[in-house]
Amino acid sequence: MTLGQASFKSRSLFAISESRHKEGCETVRIALQRFGRVKQSFIDEVLGIMDDCYNRINADAVEIVDLYLFDKSSAMNAFLTEEKRKLGIATSAFEASFFAVHDAWHGTPRIMVAYDRMLTLSELVRVGSLHHEIAHTILHGSLEYYSFTVPTFLLKLLDEGLFSKQIVVDLLYLVSIAVKDHEATRLLYENGFLEDQAAFCKHLLGPSEEDREAWKLSGRNETARLLALVSLLKAACCAAPLLDDTIYGKGISESIARSMSYLPEELSTRLSKILEAASKFGQNTHENVDLFMKKIVDELVIEGGQSDSSGISDPFSQFSGI
Repeated sequence: MTLGQASFKSRSLFAISESRHKEGCETVRIALQRFGRVKQSFIDEVLGIMDDCYNRINADAVEIVDLYLFDKSSAMNAFLTEEKRKLGIATSAFEASFFAVHDAWHGTPRIMVAYDRMLTLSELVRVGSLHHEIAHTILHGSLEYYSFTVPTFLLKLLDEGLFSKQIVVDLLYLVSIAVKDHEATRLLYENGFLEDQAAFCKHLLGPSEEDREAWKLSGRNETARLLALVSLLKAACCAAPLLDDTIYGKGISESIARSMSYLPEELSTRLSKILEAASKFGQNTHENVDLFMKKIVDELVIEGGQSDSSGISDPFSQFSGI
C-alpha cells in the first residue's frame, strides 16, 4: 500500500491521456486516484484540461503524472500532513490554504486537487490554477526541486541565534515555492496561456483575511513578521512574469500593489525592490532561489549588508521536502 493510503478511502482509476498533437511527442500517462465523492464531470474536466495543456507545451520529459482528487480540502491537508510526517519533512503547514498543490516527493510529479475549494472558483481561475500545477509537473517533476542547500548567510544567522532552525526551513520553503511559481507562470506565458494566468494570479493577489490576520498577529515578533512578508511575496512573484504584458501588465501591477496595501509604506517599497530581482531569474531553479533569498535577507534582515550566498557541504545544511 502506497504512503498515506492506509488512512484514506480511495477509488483508484487509471487514465491514459490522448497522444499529444505535436509530431514526435509521447503520451503522458495520468494515474488517477479519487478520495471521497468527486463528480465524474469534474474528473473529466480536469483530465481534459491536462490533455490540452500537455498538447500545447513541449513536455517530453513528462512520462507519468499522479493525480489525486480529494472531495474535501480537509482530507487533502490531512493527507499532506501524514505524508510529511512519514517522510520527515519539517516545513510548517503553509499548504492549508491551497486549493491545488504539486510535489514530487516520491520522484514522480503529483498534482493534488481539493474539489470543494475548486468549486468556489470561477471557471477561468479554476482552469488557470490547474494549468499552473501542470506547469510544475513539466518544470519541477523530480526530487532535485524539493531539496535545497541552505546558503552560508542563512547559516550564519542561525549560528548567531537570530533565526531558529524551523524559521530557516520555513523561509527556504517559502522562497523556493515563490521561485517555482514564477517559473511556472513564465513557462505558461511563453506558451500563450495569458487570460487564465492573469485571472489566476489576480485571484492569488487578493489580500485575504488570513494574510491580514497573520500580519496583525506577528506584532513585534520579527521572525513571524519576516515569514508573513515572504509569504506575501509568493503571490507577487508568481504574477511577476505578466508585468510586461501589454494587455494585462498594468492590472497585474495594480493587483500586486493592492495586495501589499495594508503594510507600512516602507515595507511595501522594500517588497517591490525584492520583486525586481525576479526579472533576473534564469533557467536554474536552485540559482534563482539563492538569488531571491539573498535579496530578501539583504532588504528585510541585513538592510543592504553584504553576504556570501554560496552553499556549503555541511550535511546539516540541507532541508528536503520543499
